[in-house]
Amino acid sequence: MTRSESHHAYVRRMRMRRRQMLRAFATGGSLGLISFLSACAGGPAPSPTPAPTQAGAPAAATPTTAPTSAAAPTPTSAAPTATATPQVTPAPAGQAKGGAAPLAGALHLFLQGEADTIDPGRASFVQEIEIVMRVFSNLYTFDSKAQLVPDQADGMPQVSPDGKTITVKLKKGLTWSDGKPLTAKDFVYGVKRQLNPAVAGDYAFTLYVLEGGEKYNTADPKKTSPDDLKKLRDAVGVSAPDDTTIVYKLTSPAPWFLSVLATWNGLPVREDLVTQGGAPEDNQDWTSDPKRYIGNGPYVLTKHENGVQYVFEANPRYVRGEPPIKTVQYAIIDDITVAFTAYKAGNIDVIGAAGSYVNPQVKSAIDADPQLQKEFVVVPGSGTSYIGFNTKLAPFDNIKVRQAFSAALDRETMANKVFKGLALPAYQFLPPNFPGHYEDITLQKFDPEAAKKLLADAGYPNGQGLPPIKFTFANTDTNKLISTAAQAMFKQYLNVNITLEPVEPKAFSALTKKQETTPQMFRLGWLQDYPDPQDWYSTVFRSDSTVSHTGWKNDDFDNLTKQADVELDPKKRDDLYRKAADILNKETPVAFNYHYVAAYLIKPRVQGYKADPFEYFFGQHSLYDMKLTS
Repeated sequence: MTRSESHHAYVRRMRMRRRQMLRAFATGGSLGLISFLSACAGGPAPSPTPAPTQAGAPAAATPTTAPTSAAAPTPTSAAPTATATPQVTPAPAGQAKGGAAPLAGALHLFLQGEADTIDPGRASFVQEIEIVMRVFSNLYTFDSKAQLVPDQADGMPQVSPDGKTITVKLKKGLTWSDGKPLTAKDFVYGVKRQLNPAVAGDYAFTLYVLEGGEKYNTADPKKTSPDDLKKLRDAVGVSAPDDTTIVYKLTSPAPWFLSVLATWNGLPVREDLVTQGGAPEDNQDWTSDPKRYIGNGPYVLTKHENGVQYVFEANPRYVRGEPPIKTVQYAIIDDITVAFTAYKAGNIDVIGAAGSYVNPQVKSAIDADPQLQKEFVVVPGSGTSYIGFNTKLAPFDNIKVRQAFSAALDRETMANKVFKGLALPAYQFLPPNFPGHYEDITLQKFDPEAAKKLLADAGYPNGQGLPPIKFTFANTDTNKLISTAAQAMFKQYLNVNITLEPVEPKAFSALTKKQETTPQMFRLGWLQDYPDPQDWYSTVFRSDSTVSHTGWKNDDFDNLTKQADVELDPKKRDDLYRKAADILNKETPVAFNYHYVAAYLIKPRVQGYKADPFEYFFGQHSLYDMKLTS
């Protein structure tokens, strides 16, 4: 799909906000460590899963009834001496400032900070999506095998032969949580409201493939007359011919768009509640009043105390029936060490909801406690960390230099020693068992002998003659950990001295938004928005990408991903992405480092939960298996 410059600018602003700034590239302290290790939800994040035509599925979910360790090869060498993990003493026992007292009989979770918005048309951060998707449901969802399955839809969509018209039928008898009938017009309204330029939703770009979607969203409401804005809105390619039928008109075939219909994008919204009393469509009043914040999902928001808590009750009118856990409470606790103390005291049932996963700072305390070890669970996440090279700058304009640095990166040591098992070694972009992960491509592996030879072949034997190299990163504890370890590895295996350049996180984010300011070598990562290879290869590494600025351009990679993005045959599509993935690994514009994991602590009273990197809120894919024993 061709993307206009306005689309590029929009995606850059949005993705940097959610995927790279939120995830500790722009935060510090313990929050940075937690965010850094989180695997979305998601997304986009979070985000979706493979379209039903996609091959592959995530690893089998891991029950929480027994501890699980992150699977990783045994380290091939001792960890460099400069990689010790900073030790942080947990906060003293006591209730978190602003935190809520636990409600009897509820599932007790926590959010690491108040959600900025819970408007479905504006949500983009994990805390926001956690709340939105408890209350609202889209046409489809993903099962435990990451397959697209109907939720509000009556079956899988009908797709026209040219792939540009998608027709979805709703199940009969759908209602909102207050009993009012839910119709196709509510979905149409949700889409058009999200595209409204006044709403300015961060993820509106996922709907740009709709006819007229980008044109409406990028119109300047201050310079466009109301009549012209209405014409643009009316031209958006989504309609409801009757109460149970939704028709999406696309500008080009887009198999990945089916996954968008399982995300928080394009959710149905009640126009009468949004515009109650003549309020404008972009107002936020309706989201602050639980009586107006009415959804069609598994739970109903019954109480929100700003900075204190959110309380939800099971929705008996949800299409799949009332979930067994009747009450869910999120206490708002900013500090992970305070949350950890609350968990040990029995006031919180889970650490890991809303992306606030266990991190290296509290891992040592878990290792020292036999009971906590039994409650600790690690499963693969949905993101990948990498060390990027600016291929426009020496010495990384030389492919052999890039390959040498990649071969000198001991990924097993990074995952197992530096991160204490809270990461998985990454030999390619996508995590294992995700659609777009391939076992039969060239892998980026640790090979110190090959690394030395590649550097010598590039004209720099034993590192001699290399220009000065700076490794720039957002100045957080986690990034210092990674960068110091990598620095030691490059010295040990290449005899290259790397200068570390920590930069204030916001400034670092600004540097990586433009090719002309992208550092020589830098640390970034990617968390999926939806589990489709298009959200990885095309979005991040195609030369027209606005997400990552390595300066790398490969015509074959560009052409393969462009073909794959619109290919309707699942096997042909997968083969195209496979070829592109092989080129990416060989050309090495980045050295993949490790895959994020989802590391949980879960109390034994929470039974039946299966950790799943594709869910948007805790327990989404275990709703009818979960129960509380006390």
